[in-house]
Amino acid sequence: MSLARAIAVAVALFMGLPALILLAALAGPVGWIIAAVVLPLAVLGVLLWLGWFRRRDDDGPYGGSYDDSDTMRR
Repeated sequence: MSLARAIAVAVALFMGLPALILLAALAGPVGWIIAAVVLPLAVLGVLLWLGWFRRRDDDGPYGGSYDDSDTMRR
């Protein structure tokens, strides 16, 4: 993803997600439930997807391997 595209997505989420929460809360009790439960779970799901399922081999410390063979020995 290019830097310009990443900035555009970040700004859209920064502006759009609070607006979506406010619009859902204005919709009444069902909107309150959506704003309080569904949207945070959706955000959590997206963050987990971005952090875990889209990881690369070179992500993270020690070469990005997720086993204990590359941890720092003391």
